[in-house]
Amino acid sequence: MRILITGATGQIGRWLLHTLAPNPGLELVLALRRPQPQLDSLRAWLAARHMQPAATLRALPFDLDHPDRAARLVKEAQPDMLVHLAARFAWGLSPQQAWRANGLTSLALLRALNHQAPQARFLHVSGFMLQHRAHLARLGLDETGQTKDWPAVYCRAGGYEASKLQAHVEMRALAAALAHPLLVLHPATVAGHSVEGELPDHAALYQLCRQLLKGRLGALPGTPAHRLPLVAVDHVARFIAALVQDPQQRGGDYLLMDPASPPVPVLAQQLAQALGRPAPRRHLPIPLLRLLLKGLPGLARWSGSHPESLDFLVRDVAFDTAPAERLAAGWGLAHPPLEQVLAATARHVRERELRR
Repeated sequence: MRILITGATGQIGRWLLHTLAPNPGLELVLALRRPQPQLDSLRAWLAARHMQPAATLRALPFDLDHPDRAARLVKEAQPDMLVHLAARFAWGLSPQQAWRANGLTSLALLRALNHQAPQARFLHVSGFMLQHRAHLARLGLDETGQTKDWPAVYCRAGGYEASKLQAHVEMRALAAALAHPLLVLHPATVAGHSVEGELPDHAALYQLCRQLLKGRLGALPGTPAHRLPLVAVDHVARFIAALVQDPQQRGGDYLLMDPASPPVPVLAQQLAQALGRPAPRRHLPIPLLRLLLKGLPGLARWSGSHPESLDFLVRDVAFDTAPAERLAAGWGLAHPPLEQVLAATARHVRERELRR
C-alpha cells in the first residue's frame, strides 16, 4: 500500500510516520519542500527513538505555496491514499497567503487524485472549530459553513482560521461534484506526546507553559467556564494510522477531542504544578484581552499570545465526538490519561526552555 503524506515534518506528521514506519507492507511517500535533507532529518528523528523503519520511505518535492504542482506530485507518487496534513500555520497571515496554501493547494490535490487515481482515498485534516456552530454563526457562516462574504470572515477570524474554514467548505463541495469520497479529521488543540511531551514552539500549549514558566501569566483568559479542547498527538497519529489501514473507511467527518479536557483554570493549575510554578487565579475577559493584544503589539510578542488564538477557547459547547470514539473503540484505541499528557508536555517545555 502506497501512502502519500503531506506535512510529514509537522507535529502530527512525525508521530504518524513513527506509527506507520514499522509496517513492512507500506510505502510512505513524503511530500517535502527539501526532499533529501528533510527525509534525512526524519530518519534521524526516528533513529533517536530506536525506530528503524520496515516500511519503504521516499520523498518527493512539493511546496504548499504552489498548488499548480499538485498534479505532478500525485502523478509521481501514484498513491493508494493521500493523507493531507500540511497547512500554512501562522498568526497574521494575509488572506491571499493563507488561501493559496491552505485552500487552493488542498483543492488541487483532490482534483489531481480524482483524475489520476480515482479509487484512491483522500484524508484531509482540518480543525475542531468547524464543529462549533455558535462560533461559525458569529463569523457570519450558516450551519453548513456557507457565506456570501468570505472577506468579512477573514477579517474576523484571521487568515489561518478563515482559510481552513473555507477550504473545508470548498473541499466538501468539490468532493461531491467529483463523487470522490472524502475523509475529514477535526483534531482539537494538539497537545504533546503522552510520554515524550514533544510539541513545536509555536503550539498554543507550548506558549501557555512558557508563560507560566517565566511568570508572565498574570491572569487567565476568559472565565472559569472556558476551556481549551485538547487531544494528545499520539492519539491523533494512532487514529490516522488506523484509518489509513482500514480500507472500509472511505468517507466521513471525525472530531478528535479528549472528553477530559478541563476548564482553563484547572488546565493552568495542572501545568503550573508540573512546571513548579504558581498558577494565576484572576481572569481577564476575552474581548478586553483581544483589544489589548491588538492595541499593544509589544504585549503580544512578550506574552506569546495573539488575538486570533483566543477563538480556540470555548464555553458551553457540546462537541459530537461519538463517531470518532466508536471507530477508535473498534480499533482498540483510547485516549492516554490527560494528566500524563499535560505533565509530559510541561516537562518538555521546561527542558527545552532551560537549554536556550
